[in-house]
Amino acid sequence: MAVTDSPVEQVRAQALEVAAGWSAADAPDSWRLTAALFGVIGEHDDLLGRLAGLPSDRLPALLASAAVTFLVRRDRPRPLAGYFPQPGAAQPRFDAGFGPAARAFISARLDDIMAECGRHRYQMNEVARCAQIALGIAAAGPAAEPAGLADLGTGAGLGLQLDRFRYLVGGQASGPADAPLCLRCEVRGSRQPPQVTLPPIAERAGIDVDPVDVRDPAATSWLLACAPPEASALDRLAAAIELARRHPAPILAGDVIETLPKVLDGIAPGRPVLVTDAYLAVFLPPRRRAELTRILAEAGRSRPVTWLSLDPLVPLGPAGRDSVQGLELPASLVGDYQRNGVFAVLGARTFDRGTDRGRLLARAHPSGQWVEWLEREPG
Repeated sequence: MAVTDSPVEQVRAQALEVAAGWSAADAPDSWRLTAALFGVIGEHDDLLGRLAGLPSDRLPALLASAAVTFLVRRDRPRPLAGYFPQPGAAQPRFDAGFGPAARAFISARLDDIMAECGRHRYQMNEVARCAQIALGIAAAGPAAEPAGLADLGTGAGLGLQLDRFRYLVGGQASGPADAPLCLRCEVRGSRQPPQVTLPPIAERAGIDVDPVDVRDPAATSWLLACAPPEASALDRLAAAIELARRHPAPILAGDVIETLPKVLDGIAPGRPVLVTDAYLAVFLPPRRRAELTRILAEAGRSRPVTWLSLDPLVPLGPAGRDSVQGLELPASLVGDYQRNGVFAVLGARTFDRGTDRGRLLARAHPSGQWVEWLEREPG
């Protein structure tokens, strides 16, 4: 997306890029609704014109998808409501009737859609990404020593529960056998990732500019609307919300950059710290990403601080060429991203008493469905 694009074209590109990400040749049928919804948004000029007035950091196209989903689930318009799954139910049948029904609904409810966009922020809490982050933690170092965990842009705090999930990655199971949620992640490519072995989490805290209270039914209704309208995604989210209700963790409301030093200072002195970021740093401008790096490096002067990042390349969009962590990327990876998108890069950057080690670990599906391990085994 060129920087000279108009605000309308920027929102259109955002919507169509997400649609493309859900339209891969091997995508299951249950993804067709998500792809089609973003396709309709990206082609609806009246809606795009209204969304273009929102600040770009509100992620207008994504916010609109959540507003449409929220209103459809609340008001049950026919026939459109019949296409949207409910938690615990199967994915409804998708057919050619969706497009006309969605366009008609958006045209008729523009004011209502924009009202919801004005009241809310987009909160993408795809808990399946925890499998990819957990792989990064396992690769980053030994799991014996208790660690502190800080989750950036934590939303409802689901990423703070990652040690309470069970994982099935490439057929390898790990995590608590009695966990209420098992996260499955396919392994692609020839290299095998490490088994998910996590350190004991002694302290945990999240940061979000607009935290979601999982005890509030209205807040969780909006959270469910932000999830892709895909049955398995809704089931994962509902299970993770229930787990977060049973194991509340502290979440600080505030700007991530301004609040992070307080969170890091609150973790016991000398204790290793894991800082997790799933689709947060990609939305920070370069100056603020540099400030994030500076804060982590400063905290790493007295103990190991490892930043696990799961983010697309920057600048966001088809021109992406750089890692948010400043990791060196193979030209082939950048070329594939620019030609085909849409995937995230999983990286680990550890600051430890004046040292700074960055590692490119993997590329990963944006909704946690697969991981392709890139790091070579030592030796």
